[in-house]
Amino acid sequence: MARRFTREGATVVVADVNDTLGKQVAVEVGGEYVHLDVTDSQAWQKLMPTFEPFDIVCLNAGVSTHQNVLGNISNYPLEKVDNDAYERIMSINVDGVVFGARSVIPGMVARKSGHILVTASLAGIIAIAPDPIYGLTKHAMVGLVKSLGPALEPHGVCISALCPGFLDTPLVSELAREYAKTFSMGVMDVSVAGDLAMRALTERIPGSQWTVMAGQPITQYIPAPPFS
Repeated sequence: MARRFTREGATVVVADVNDTLGKQVAVEVGGEYVHLDVTDSQAWQKLMPTFEPFDIVCLNAGVSTHQNVLGNISNYPLEKVDNDAYERIMSINVDGVVFGARSVIPGMVARKSGHILVTASLAGIIAIAPDPIYGLTKHAMVGLVKSLGPALEPHGVCISALCPGFLDTPLVSELAREYAKTFSMGVMDVSVAGDLAMRALTERIPGSQWTVMAGQPITQYIPAPPFS
């Protein structure tokens, strides 16, 4: 996404807890790097005076339930999830997004402009049996975006959820690759994330969810209404 936004003319700030990789990306795109632990609400607040105003904010941090698995899902049944593992994934995948959105919304509302992109996952709209807590966190992100969409719309601010299938990055675990094969999804080039983000920004539909799977076009996910 950082590469795509740079090509589109954006000035990019990369914020990460991994200083080495974060700085590499920032240098590559000609942007700026700042260390940020997304689970630290005070760190978010300290960031605001330096970098606001934001036109686009991507809340992209996420981990699997098992900290020794670098993929976006792990084989971690609920009965194996201890308190440490549970608190870790909830703090990064859920608290990190809530803290980030809570920090940037006031400035966007004041300017009546801005778009927040939340990286959820296909796991936010379908069942992910091997890693139910990961699925829980991503469903939470979709629910947050759906609720914030109409709340922010009157203030000129949009929020969208990105729900891609499996992307071919070094962080995709072998389990994730096998899971993709099971559902005949395939694994996509990482550049698709940039395409997905740009589609959400272009359409600017409050509270929308955008998904893409290998070999299929980017589409807005619209579930059936609960009431007829």
